[in-house]
Amino acid sequence: MNFPRASDSLFSTREALDALSLQSSFKPKIIVGIDYGTTFSGVSFVTTDKSSIEDIKIIDGWPGDSFQSWKTPTRIAYCQENDRLKANEWGFRVHPKLKSYSWTKLLLDKNANVSEHDDPGLSGTEGIGAIQLPSFRDAQGVCEDFLSEVYKHTAKVIKLQITESTFDKLPMECWITLPAIWSDEAKAATLAAAKNAGFGRRETDEVFTISEPEAAAIATLNKYTKPGALNPIMQNENILICDCGGGTVDITTYKISQVQPYLLFDELCVGAGGKCGSTYIDRNLHALLSERFGSAFDDLSFGIKGPGSRFMTDFEGLKRNFGRDDNDDDQELGPINMNAPESEFYDSDNKFVVISNDDMKTVFDPVVDEIINLVGNQIEEAEARKDAKINRIILVGGLGESAYLNKVLAEWCEENGEIALLCPANPQAAVVQGAALRGLEGIAPQVKYARRHYGYRISFPFREGVDPKERSYVGRFNGKEYCTGRMKWLISKGDEITKNTNLKTSFTLIYTPGEPIYDQLLLYSCALAKAPEYFDDPRVDLVGTVESTISRKFDFGNSSQCRYNETLKEIIHKCIFDVQVRFGDKGDNLNFKCTVNGKEAGSSVIKFDK
Repeated sequence: MNFPRASDSLFSTREALDALSLQSSFKPKIIVGIDYGTTFSGVSFVTTDKSSIEDIKIIDGWPGDSFQSWKTPTRIAYCQENDRLKANEWGFRVHPKLKSYSWTKLLLDKNANVSEHDDPGLSGTEGIGAIQLPSFRDAQGVCEDFLSEVYKHTAKVIKLQITESTFDKLPMECWITLPAIWSDEAKAATLAAAKNAGFGRRETDEVFTISEPEAAAIATLNKYTKPGALNPIMQNENILICDCGGGTVDITTYKISQVQPYLLFDELCVGAGGKCGSTYIDRNLHALLSERFGSAFDDLSFGIKGPGSRFMTDFEGLKRNFGRDDNDDDQELGPINMNAPESEFYDSDNKFVVISNDDMKTVFDPVVDEIINLVGNQIEEAEARKDAKINRIILVGGLGESAYLNKVLAEWCEENGEIALLCPANPQAAVVQGAALRGLEGIAPQVKYARRHYGYRISFPFREGVDPKERSYVGRFNGKEYCTGRMKWLISKGDEITKNTNLKTSFTLIYTPGEPIYDQLLLYSCALAKAPEYFDDPRVDLVGTVESTISRKFDFGNSSQCRYNETLKEIIHKCIFDVQVRFGDKGDNLNFKCTVNGKEAGSSVIKFDK
């Protein structure tokens, strides 16, 4: 941060004193961005005495990597399962012969409903040696163990840059990225894993979450709105960010409301996505080879054909280069030692699988088709809801580098309204850069849109002839008839969310004076356009339980009533309290608060079903 000098003639004495006061009150911190990916993970950092995206450093040196890589494999091997290891190994140090775990991130969203754009083979991924868990750790635990290694390495790198003593003094603000399509349970699990791993553990540290497309938008839009930028973004443009990663694809569209003197942008409509990233291509390859070679391929071990094997590492190169030119020649993949005879598909002497250009299209096209469907649906949504035309699509993420995806998507854009398609340099770095830039500059969409309905299951006065009779019951306090199990939707899908979106719901609870008050509220969500009326509709999903606790000493004042119940022969006490939920809080997770007459009365936290 640059401050004017008192001697500078351009400033009055008052301005100089104000600047010096600001300088003395400025407290530097370390901003860290963590892109925890399905296949690869990256970290960026910057100190707050810096001011631009160019100052953000991306860690490009990882244990076990002899080259400079912006990301390390999201992979871990446990010493208790590998006799040769004295400690856990992770990232590049996990060699193919070790029993290891990959793609675990996808298990954090285990209770989410399958979307129409998800890879249909995802549930059978165990067959290729991925998405498995050790007997002694759950998915959150494996993620925590991996992120713990990432944290230790990150701290080591930052200490070398700014000295250990400075690192120990400065607070750290961490921003960890999440797929926008993820459930609230998965978001909370990732946040908990990051905190337990060390991010935000120190008393002065904080850790927040940010959606991957939002992080990508922050970095990408920042670059295209710089003075002198090629293909500069203009005010009122509508930009679709297509973030194609290892496990997920996220689509979000933004309207640029201002470029100068600083960037302002809003979400244009409800985003979309699916679990159809580059790992979908890997599974398609395995399906093709299983069909072609049967047990000769199926019986191969994880170390030979699974994520991180030499075979799949070789395929990464084929994926990257496919579509880069018009070369239709067959490609050799391997070596891989199979008990298979010589054929047009297998060179048994040199142990190579022969992959044709058509084979590559076979494994790529289902993924590319899903991405194009997502893009097309988002464009239709923008036109239908906002009468808005998409001006350009920006492709980011690891799969965003695919020459074939760029080629096919560019042709589609040309045929569908001549939409400009851009893929910035180093698209895989956009998310991790944007995460740090979110903390450094505070850039964020002014307006977002709820991706789901959210609400509570509560009781309403019974409606004769409308509510089913089996839902009827008589209230203890007033003897009136109520209907149980109706939904009170707090926010609807497509509703605007700003940083001040704070929704309050009042609840009545029977309690015993002098005893702590404890209540559980079931929070539900629904992705349908129109939300159902009752909680047990199969399309309504349980998000979790909001647990509220109020101290026995709390004074309710006029928010408490009592009445003698003739039937029960006892005095019944009831209180009225509010549960507030912040949807637009800093970060991307739900936050709750328990209040009475606007005064904080106790704690409210959400717990998710295991």
